Amino acid sequence: MLALAAAGCGHTRVVRAQGTLEVALTEYRLDPQSVSTPAGQLTIVVHNYGRLTHSFVLTRGSQQAASTKPIWPGSTASLTITVSRGRYVMASTLLADQVLGTYGTLSVR
Repeated sequence: MLALAAAGCGHTRVVRAQGTLEVALTEYRLDPQSVSTPAGQLTIVVHNYGRLTHSFVLTRGSQQAASTKPIWPGSTASLTITVSRGRYVMASTLLADQVLGTYGTLSVR
C-alpha cells in the first residue's frame, strides 16, 4: 500500500496505446490521479483497497463514458473502452467519495 501512495505523488502516469491502466481506490483516494494515454482502446483494472464499497466512473464533460458496478472491499473490476482525444474525469461516485477526493483525470491525446 505504501508503494501505491508513493507512486501517485503528483506525477502523471503514462499508459501506452492499447495498454492497461491499473487504478487503486481507497477512502478519499484514487491512484493514479493523473493519467495520459493515446486515443484508442484502453483497459482499466480497478482494485478496491478500501474498507468501504466504491465505484469507478469515467466521464467526459457531462457524459458518462464508462462505469463499473459497485466494487466491494478487496475486490477488482475491469472494463475495456475506446477513448477519444480529450479530458476525462475518473471518480468513485458512491456516497460522498468524489467530494472527499476520490477522483482524478485522464488526458487522451
